Amino acid sequence: MISFFIFLYIMIGGDKLLKGIDISRYENGINIRALDIDFVIAKATEGVGYMDPNYKEYIETSLNSNKKVGLYHFARPDLGNSAKEEADWFVETVRPYIKKAILVLDWEKDTSNTTWAKEFLDEVYAKTEVKPIIYMSASPANSFNWSEVVRGDYGLWIASYGADTGSPGVPPQNRYWPFYILWQYTSRGYLNGYNKNLDLDYFYGTRTTWDKYANPTNETPEEPTPTPTPETKYQVGDVVTFDYLFENSYAEGKVRSRIHSGTITRIIENRPAPYLINRGSGWLSDELILSDDKNDLTIGSRVKTTGYGNASSDGSSTRARIGITGTITRILPNARYPYLVSTTAPIGWYKKEDLVLVSN
Repeated sequence: MISFFIFLYIMIGGDKLLKGIDISRYENGINIRALDIDFVIAKATEGVGYMDPNYKEYIETSLNSNKKVGLYHFARPDLGNSAKEEADWFVETVRPYIKKAILVLDWEKDTSNTTWAKEFLDEVYAKTEVKPIIYMSASPANSFNWSEVVRGDYGLWIASYGADTGSPGVPPQNRYWPFYILWQYTSRGYLNGYNKNLDLDYFYGTRTTWDKYANPTNETPEEPTPTPTPETKYQVGDVVTFDYLFENSYAEGKVRSRIHSGTITRIIENRPAPYLINRGSGWLSDELILSDDKNDLTIGSRVKTTGYGNASSDGSSTRARIGITGTITRILPNARYPYLVSTTAPIGWYKKEDLVLVSN
């Protein structure tokens, strides 16, 4: 029996072509309305728990400018996640756009694990009644056995750049699929209206073909209930305590911190870790913040020494001066004298009861 999607390709889209891009947070600020393209495919999720902070803006802008849309999930089987866990996370995140967008599994890690990929595709289909497609480069598409995925009638989006000049080269071959529905032909593409490199893609079909991939049952998608923009729990100026910090506001690179309290100096809303600590020590999420105290002492606090400190944090050296106004530049939480106060140079270590906050 002929595949439903092969039938679509032959009858509707076999001799047509749409032009588009695929993007993620790295294209933050892109003016989608200004681009001469037919579709946008945006990264929505990765692994379990990560959501691209820009995807909703990309999708809404694309829909409002009459462009077709797709959403992809970057799979992380290499982290030990199950296919079901990641499929559940993807579906729950993109639920407002199901049957409006083509759904995609981005397959770049542990690429030989075709069983995991098939389980993910099956799980998404069971939950949405939409057959997702799978994205991968030409090498894994031809190196591993994708027979089960093809028999499941899941389409292919193939990446092959050739010399990667920004223009399409020779279309790639693939071993298992009778055709591929999308071809990502460069990572160095250029479009008027955007001054950086872009991934450029061809879709082999019409707008009607696209709609069949996004909504094969032809049901009217439910309009999502608007949700208010979440307010951050903490504010700039709050002093918070923590054990760990992230390297950036996208909650990447979690490390144990050398300091355990700090002042929130910047907030980027709708990021997984929106709070910048001490103008650069690291980033915090709500979950990493242990407590907050607007009157606590932290690095950067302006203080006056009301008691004698010590030249050493363990109290083994000479006394440090009283009556000096300076800034806390280091904290050793378990030390006998935990707070290092400095002016143009360090003046000594002090206990909390020997310091009072002063206005800047």
